[in-house]
Amino acid sequence: MNVRRIKPPRSLAEIAADQIRNAIVTGAFKLGENISEDRLVAQMGISRTPIRDAMAILSREGLVVVRPKRGSFVFETSLEDLGAICEYRQMLEAQGTRAAMRADRTGFLDTLNTLVEQMEIALSQGKVVEYGQLDSAFHQAAFDHCGNSYLRDSYALAAGRIAALRANITAPYKARRAESMAEHRKMLDMLTREDFAAYDAALAVHVQRTADVYQKALAEGHLGPVRDSSKRLAT
Repeated sequence: MNVRRIKPPRSLAEIAADQIRNAIVTGAFKLGENISEDRLVAQMGISRTPIRDAMAILSREGLVVVRPKRGSFVFETSLEDLGAICEYRQMLEAQGTRAAMRADRTGFLDTLNTLVEQMEIALSQGKVVEYGQLDSAFHQAAFDHCGNSYLRDSYALAAGRIAALRANITAPYKARRAESMAEHRKMLDMLTREDFAAYDAALAVHVQRTADVYQKALAEGHLGPVRDSSKRLAT
């Protein structure tokens, strides 16, 4: 008898969490912003229970902070916290990249080449959100190809926060996106040549710019919460 395993249907909470997560990591919801439960109920057409369960999921991922009697808020960070995230990211990406090159060099480099081409198109067309998503995919690729579930799961602990920070920081600055594009091209070239020492140095500079630009964005008011989020949740 030829039968296939049946996957259980996804819960409403998981579906809601996906949509809210996407709004956070693409910058539609800003850091520190209150995520209105009433608006989510109205927009999604579901009850409060799956919304609250979705917030619990996102809270465990570090994307949402649930404050009793006040509501749910997109996470916020500080320069000290950002420094810790950058250090964590740099260490993991360096090792994840080496593992990917050992486990699936051809597939990994093919993925990076495709992503760089797509990033260049998005950049030339001014598609800011798409560029940010492709940027995230570029850095995620090492863990998709590394063949080590522990490395992949370790990166996943901070991947959402990294993507959200990238969206909030890069979006206001066109010059930073162009600079970022050039850095990704160089890192791909270094990996193709297997010049890991140069790659490590380039990655360190690339990641450190996050902290530098964060400080600039914070000073210029680009990271504050936006109060009206009624029409910014992806559906």
